[in-house]
Amino acid sequence: MQTSIKILAATCLSMLPLWAAAFQNSEIKVDDAIGQDSVLQKKEIQKDAKANVKFQPFRLEEKDTTAVTFQFSFVPFVGTNGIYSGNTVNDVSINLLGGYSAGTRAFEMAGLFNINRGNMTGVQWAGLFNQVGGQVDGVQMAGLFNSNLQDVRGVQLAGLTNFTTGSVDGIQLAGLVNFTPKKVKGVQLAGLLNFTAQDLHGTQVSGLANFVAKDVKGSQISPFNYASKVQGFQLGLFNYADSMSGVPVGLISFVRTGYHTVELSYNEVLPLNVALRTGKREFYNILFAGMRPEINEEVTWAFGYGIGTSPRLGSRLFLNIEASSEQLNRGNVEALNLVNRLFVGVDFQLAHKMALFAGPTFNFRVFDHSFTDHPGLFTMIQPQIHREKTHVDDLSSQLWWGFRAGIRFL
Repeated sequence: MQTSIKILAATCLSMLPLWAAAFQNSEIKVDDAIGQDSVLQKKEIQKDAKANVKFQPFRLEEKDTTAVTFQFSFVPFVGTNGIYSGNTVNDVSINLLGGYSAGTRAFEMAGLFNINRGNMTGVQWAGLFNQVGGQVDGVQMAGLFNSNLQDVRGVQLAGLTNFTTGSVDGIQLAGLVNFTPKKVKGVQLAGLLNFTAQDLHGTQVSGLANFVAKDVKGSQISPFNYASKVQGFQLGLFNYADSMSGVPVGLISFVRTGYHTVELSYNEVLPLNVALRTGKREFYNILFAGMRPEINEEVTWAFGYGIGTSPRLGSRLFLNIEASSEQLNRGNVEALNLVNRLFVGVDFQLAHKMALFAGPTFNFRVFDHSFTDHPGLFTMIQPQIHREKTHVDDLSSQLWWGFRAGIRFL
């Protein structure tokens, strides 16, 4: 590390004569410009020119800028543009370590970083980061992050983070996070998080979470998805939306204006069951638990999960099609004892927030037959077991027809 610092220092010192020569050349141009004017007038012009060179690293005033076709630099201010780097817009810019300019109009690359006070149009590549104070029209690629203070129209690729304070119209691809406080039209792909504080028209895909503060017209795919109003779909483990014209698909989906019920029911295995439904009628999730209200040291109980759909049949009548699986236990959970159930029934709305339902079930039980302490399967009703089979690895299965009925509070 110390050797690298010494090499960099020696390089900068060796460039000082070139820097000075570049500055002297600028003085010669001033001499030519003033012709036979007095030396005093020449000095005043040089003084004004130097006063216009201000160090404003991330913002640019359009006045006092020039344009060049090509520039090369080692580090900011040590290159062909000299001390006027921050006031020069380059068509093509090559920076050995890092560059600092008023903007880029075609191509820029750097071993470590690029800093543009104004707009970047074209392609910009950096080993570590790109910083643009204006608008981006084109492609940005950085090993760590891209940071922009205005809109992005094009593609941003970063190993860690893409950040912009303006809107995005295009694609953001980041290893960790894409962030914008304004709207996104296009695609955001991130290893962890996509965030926009306004609307999304397009798609978000991330490894952890997608967050849209306002409306989504498109899709969100992530373990956790959040949006206000969704016209499209959400796919994840946990989905949240205030309202949705599409369908949320996940382990748990909550739509504030969607479908929510608490259910009390009876079936041939457990006489007392409680379930929570959440999502939309087109597709909802079911969390449930049940027990036998008996005086026993080891209570027979179950817990499970399911999914369902409930299309409308009439003004107050709905069809229920549900698939679920529950683990049936006596006391502690000690062995596999799954009751998988397909339910097809009807739901009749007694009132605005109350409904009765009933229907038959097709049941498929998979259990560990080497465990001898499974609870009794049925209570008062004893359905006939069909096609009981023994499989490999101590597994057995059973089939039977049953039913389920109860009341729902909406």
